[in-house]
Amino acid sequence: MGAILDHLWQSMLFAGLAGGLAWLTRRNLAAVRLWIWRIAALKFLLPLGLLFTLGAWIGYPVRHSAIPPPALLSGAISAATPALAPARKIVFSQPVLILAIVLVTLSAAACMLAIVRRERRARLELDAENVRAERDWSDRPPPPGFLQAAALTMAAVGSLTLPILAGAIGDRQARQAALAIDTTTLRSARIEMSETEHAPGTSLQVITSSDGVLIRNINLKDLVAMVYGIDQFEVFGGALPWLSTPYYDVRVAGPVSSPAVFDPYALRKPVTEFLAARFGVSIRVNGSCQDPCANQQSFVIERL
Repeated sequence: MGAILDHLWQSMLFAGLAGGLAWLTRRNLAAVRLWIWRIAALKFLLPLGLLFTLGAWIGYPVRHSAIPPPALLSGAISAATPALAPARKIVFSQPVLILAIVLVTLSAAACMLAIVRRERRARLELDAENVRAERDWSDRPPPPGFLQAAALTMAAVGSLTLPILAGAIGDRQARQAALAIDTTTLRSARIEMSETEHAPGTSLQVITSSDGVLIRNINLKDLVAMVYGIDQFEVFGGALPWLSTPYYDVRVAGPVSSPAVFDPYALRKPVTEFLAARFGVSIRVNGSCQDPCANQQSFVIERL
């Protein structure tokens, strides 16, 4: 019900934007206004939530999972969300939500009726322009100028990209919130590692559930790279002969808040302690030894 409320509300806001664009192009070709109203009507069939979901699926690109999205973008989207998607941010009681949907539905119906009337009027204006053009080809309103074209472009690009960007940033924020929880709950997780036979072509698997993580067919170098959120080529092991072989199955027992978006970076602390206890090696990141510092044998991670 909240999604319906947001969709109808956004469609009316979009209709208001269309009205402003139609007024801005009132002296231009009627075909421009005709398509403005057609797109405004089409918006009632296409919720922006689809674009938001697409943005969440694409995700916001960051170099490392611990890096948050830009604060300016996150703040702007958080400030705009209550106005653009009230049901997403504001908690309504059931009666108030039902009343809001009834009122917004009636308003949306009136808005849709107004759009249909304006679309019909623009179609009549276009027919009249075509009749005049048949008599005199120069008797036609001018096309949109620079200001009108810029406004139309900004409205089209913004309507498409802003929901996608909001979905991508929302997904990144949700993943970082889950990462923060998992980092805390898995700090003292119990880890078991057993050697496994590695067949050529066998791929690495990460299986996550609410009560733990299973990492199958991984060597120590890839394990360190995975839990520190870097590429395997950024990990160096010096003279350690067992860096790339053998392969292991790693079982981590502990609560996972959101298995679908689990980030192995949450395992860096327990894995670092486990490697120190079992193999007597430490991990150094840009020269800084990560606790516990076991001995002189170490993996070296260089981050520029």
